[in-house]
Parts: sequence; structure tokens; C-alpha cells
Amino acid sequence: MSGVMGLWNLDGRPVEVSWLAAIGSRQSHRGSDGGYWIKGPIGLGCQMVRTPPQPAQPTFPLVHPAGFVVVFDGRLDNREDLLSSLRAPGLFADSPDAAFVLGAYERHGERFVEHLNGDFALGLFDPRRQRLFLARDAIGIKPLHYCRCRDAFVFASEIKSLLAHPQVAAVPNHDALAGFLLRGYQYGTEGRTFFEDVFSVSPAHLVVVTRERLTTRQYWDFDTSRQVRFVGFNQYADAFADEFTRAVRRRLRISPAAVSVSGGLDSSSILCVALQASRAGDAVHAPIGMSQMAPEGSAADERGFLLEIERDHGIAIDRIWDGGSGVMDHAREEVWHVEAPILGALSNRHHAFMRAARRRGVRVLIGGHWGDQILCGRSYLVDLARRFEWTMVRSHLRELPRWYADVERPGFTRAFVRELLRDCSPGVAVALAKRILNTSRRPRTGGPAYTAAFAQKGRVVSSRQGLRRRRRGTAHAESIYAEVRSGYHVLCMETNDKTAAMYGLDVAFPFLDRDLVSFLMAIPGEMLAWNGVPKALLREGLRAVVPRAILARRGKADFTDLLNEGMECDLPQVAECLQAPGLAVALGYVDGDATVDRLERLEGRMKGPDGRSAWGLQEILSLELWLQVFFEASLGNKPPEGSALNHARPH
Repeated sequence: MSGVMGLWNLDGRPVEVSWLAAIGSRQSHRGSDGGYWIKGPIGLGCQMVRTPPQPAQPTFPLVHPAGFVVVFDGRLDNREDLLSSLRAPGLFADSPDAAFVLGAYERHGERFVEHLNGDFALGLFDPRRQRLFLARDAIGIKPLHYCRCRDAFVFASEIKSLLAHPQVAAVPNHDALAGFLLRGYQYGTEGRTFFEDVFSVSPAHLVVVTRERLTTRQYWDFDTSRQVRFVGFNQYADAFADEFTRAVRRRLRISPAAVSVSGGLDSSSILCVALQASRAGDAVHAPIGMSQMAPEGSAADERGFLLEIERDHGIAIDRIWDGGSGVMDHAREEVWHVEAPILGALSNRHHAFMRAARRRGVRVLIGGHWGDQILCGRSYLVDLARRFEWTMVRSHLRELPRWYADVERPGFTRAFVRELLRDCSPGVAVALAKRILNTSRRPRTGGPAYTAAFAQKGRVVSSRQGLRRRRRGTAHAESIYAEVRSGYHVLCMETNDKTAAMYGLDVAFPFLDRDLVSFLMAIPGEMLAWNGVPKALLREGLRAVVPRAILARRGKADFTDLLNEGMECDLPQVAECLQAPGLAVALGYVDGDATVDRLERLEGRMKGPDGRSAWGLQEILSLELWLQVFFEASLGNKPPEGSALNHARPH
């Protein structure tokens, strides 16, 4: 884990180290090593934790003999390929990843980032050409933000660092908030953030900055038209196992690493494959298995599956018991770090888990997130319908519900019919229907009511959504593409990284490996759910590694009761937070009377099979905390002049 930053005084004033230090101080939790590089009006900085397998201790930021300099956060997965293709003097197998970036720039110029594969964010400055390059990995695992001010350009891993510059004002972005909270709009469109005039480098994009202008371009994308074909299902399963093992091995470079394992199919597969790879002499480090325990006998209790892993692999999984089920213990601190109106469900438990990982010396926490999004899509049914394979469609629609306890068969059929109709309809018709629905439907929330003015803004933001992307590949490939490119999921990746950084941890997700995702897009979608069995490809490909009881799992742990219990326990603190100082009400986002009424009605009745009330209350709590943490000092109890919500202030 590292933090990167940079400041370019566009008016030519020399950069003072004190300014870089002020920017870096806001993200000092990202590392105590590193330093600054300053040359006249531009300065770059790097904060890092030195980790194996890079025993050499160069000075960071890293400077090339030709003068260009780089700051780098992340991990490169194609180091061996770069070493052989670049053949740069001074570049060795144990060189830091940043040295490979410099070698790629020396060889390929502005196209250097097209040759990098991994999870990364970087800034590179070329003094000869007076150009600054910012780039982010293909999927967006690592965050990188920037702001072009009146006289300066500033970038950093975290937004709070940008706010340390006097020309970067902390102002809420009303459009981003309305779209995200009310309409499920794609956060991150065109790099927007929840802060006005502060942008994120979009995944797979390169930002080029000169004194005169800023340009951005996409340097890489998935090819959804690519096809990979084998003879039969077993060959697909074996190929998946190879790709998945490679994805896990790449994330074991840093030691010590821990796998957050629940006993579910995705996280258990990662731990079992990692253990097998470490014992096969693959030059990877054996991981620690860690699990956050739920109350015995509850719907979230998965300890029986952990015992299966321990028995099969001869290990002891580290069980984390403490934390409680609430959300308030670290709420303000978490919102400060994630820089968004997002507070994790069961936040207390999550923070207890990360503290335990840090006490055990863990550097990287590997999780099974995104397995469901990548492996469980059902758009392949549309592809089968296109090929008139209706018998297989009917068979899969009959089998799929048997693996999902919370979804009945008619629900799968209706979803399939809707998607098939969407697929058959012209793009303009789909966009028009979506616009009509966005204008008429109610805001998506089960919590306290938003104001009419804020709801209207959500409708306006939704109406700006453009036409759907032109289809180039199968419905299956396009559905995975949509998941990976979802602005909401990119935001989740950013918050995962920043929450872990609170504890000096890095996070990694094998299911979001670029090559693995490309492979899954390229194969026929029905292979992922062979014979209608969800994740059949994983179940078959890892049959020799993962315990049979886990491979046969048909359900998931249910944390709804814990969520409701935690919110009920913290309800007095939540009510106090929402009512004093009540910035969400004062700034015109939330209806104060409706909020008070909802809080009174929820007391003692925070129950329900879907946790809708708890989720809705947590949503509004996250907004209030975010406003308090970032804007209370500058806004007080009134919106800034010119605010789009001034007219919506309560009397």
C-alpha cells in the first residue's frame, strides 16, 4: 500500500516542500517511508510501506537517468513479460514496480500504460516535455483523484489530501449526491466525485496534463467480441482453474497475506487455491486464513464450513470474535477515510476484523468479493434464446431457483423475459423507456424522506443518462462488462481500498483479475452455469482443492438479523447524530419532520426479513456524517451561495 501525490504550480511559482507535506499529511496512514521530488514549479511525493519481494531500497519517488520521475501505488502482474520485452539497462527481476513503469515510458512514450497489467495508480512527470501523466488500472482497484485550480494542478490518492491545498474548496456535488442516493445513477461518470470540481481518474484511463490543458483518454478496454472455445465443459473448467490460480498467486506476492474466508464458495476457493499454490513450490507465500465469526446457530453462522477447510488442508483458521453488530463506534472516522456518504454494514464487526489483521502483521487482505457479479450472471439465457435453444433455457430456468432460497422460480422467468425484450428492442426505444421510468418512479430508499427539491434533482440527473452502449459481443460478455464498468462498483472498490488503508492494509480481489475477467467474457455464458447450476465452472474446476461440502453449498449466510440488531442498538446515537447539527436537513437534502417521525416509529421495531429499514436509516446516517465531517466547519447550518438547493431550505 502506498500514497501518491503531486503539485504543479501552473503560474510557475516554485513548489515548497511544506505544501507537499501538508498534502501528504492527510494520507499519512498510507505509509511512513518515501519522500519528495521537487523541480521548480512541480513536486511529487510518495508514501509507502516497504514490503518484500523488493529487497532493494531505492529512493522514492523514483527518478530515471533521463530525468522523468514516477510515483506508484499498487502491484504489477506482468513483471516477467516487461523484463523480457523492455530489456532496459538497470532493470532486474527484483526491481521495484515503479522501475518497470519508467522502463515502459522510456520504451513506449505516452503509450507506456498500455503495457502495464495489475492493480495500480500512478503519476509520471517528464521535465523535457513538461507533461504530467496520471493513470489508473484497468478495473479501478486503486484510487487516484485530482483537481485543476486557478493557478495549480494537484493530485493524490485521497480527496482529503487535495482539500489541504488552499485553492481546492470543499463543496458538495449536488448532482452526484442526488443521482447516487436517489436514483441509483452511475456514480463516477466522467470521473465525477461527491466533491465539486474534484475528479477521479477513471479506470483504464490516462490523464495528460500540460500548463495549457488537460486531456483524458481510455488506454485499454475489454474486448467483448473475443471468443475462447474448447471441446467440452471439463476443458472449460480446467482452463478456469488455471486462470483463477494465476489470479490468486499474483495477489500473494506481498507477505504476510491473509484471506478473509467466511466459509462461502468464493472466499473458500481463494484460500484453498492459495494454500495449494504455496505448497506446490510456486514461489508464493502461504496465507493466513481469517474469519469474522457470527453468533453460533444464527443465519450467518458458517463455522461448519471452516472446519471442512481445516480438516482437508491441515490448517487452523484464525477466528475473530469481537466487534459487535453496530455501526457507530468508528462511523465518523470511516466516513473521513472513504470520503463518500457510505458507511459499511456491520461496520463495528468489519473494523474489529481489520484491527485483528493488523495486529497479526498482515499487509494485504485478500477477499472473495465480486465473485457473484462475475460468475452468477444470467444474461447467457438471452444468448441461448438468440440461438433458439429454448429447451436449454427452460431447463436452466427450472434448475436455477433450486440454488437460491430467496428467489422463486417466477422471479427468474420474469427477469429473463424483461432482459430478452430489452435485447430485442432498438436502443433508442430502450433509452426512451428508461427516461420515462426515471421521471416517474419514486426514489430508491427505505429510510427517512428526502425533500421534494432533492428528489427532483435526482430525476433531472437520471434524465441525462445517454443511450446504452452499442453491443459488440454476447449478452453474457456485455453483462460482465457492465458489472466491471459500473460506476457504483468502482466507488465500492475505492471505499474498500480507503477503509483498509485506515489500518495500513492493502486489499486484493482475485475475481477482479483483468485476465480472469477477460477469459470469463470470452467463453460461452452457459459454461458458468452448466446444467443450470450457478458457478458450476468454479465447482468443477476446483473439485480437487475445495472441500466437497462447500462445493455443494446452495445458500449463503444471512446477516439481516445482525444488521437489524446493530442498528436497533445504536438507534439513540443515530437519532442524536441526525438531529444535531442536522446538516442534511439544513442543506435541503432531507425532510426534517419526516426524519423525526421515521425515527420515532422505528424505535423497538427494527426488524424485517430484508433489513430495508436498517439499510435506509444507514443511508441517511452516512450522508449526515459525510456532511458533518467535511463541510460543517465551512458551511455551518446554511448552504453556500449559489447552491442548487438554496430554494429547498426548510423554514
